[in-house]
Amino acid sequence: MKTLLALLLTFLIASAQSYKEFAKEMGYETNYQKALKKAKDENKELLVVMITNNCPWCIRFEKTTLSDKTIDELIKRSYIPLILNKNDGGFPPYLNTPIVPTTYIIDPKDEKSDYERMGFMGKAEFLELFEELELE
Repeated sequence: MKTLLALLLTFLIASAQSYKEFAKEMGYETNYQKALKKAKDENKELLVVMITNNCPWCIRFEKTTLSDKTIDELIKRSYIPLILNKNDGGFPPYLNTPIVPTTYIIDPKDEKSDYERMGFMGKAEFLELFEELELE
């Protein structure tokens, strides 16, 4: 039983840190205030992805959609990417969502959400989102 508990604890710690590894590898911010300042300085909106520990859809979203080179280039051309773990806190209440992953587009001037999408998006859906946003 102790071995099982130790393995479970190790898994939980490893998965909780994996989003930070993803952020570092992909160049995403993990601090809301730092990302907000960067967005204001660069005159870009924030693209926020809210996740939680051990969320299989969040991990899949990171590994299959957000890691795609084309999508990554689109994101970084127009947005400051920010990934936040709901379990860590440190974000404004309006980003507290019951469903993860949730993707937001935030205007840094008034810190209001221009777009919100709950749930996993595959590559095709994410590319459609960018087409919609560019037409607005």
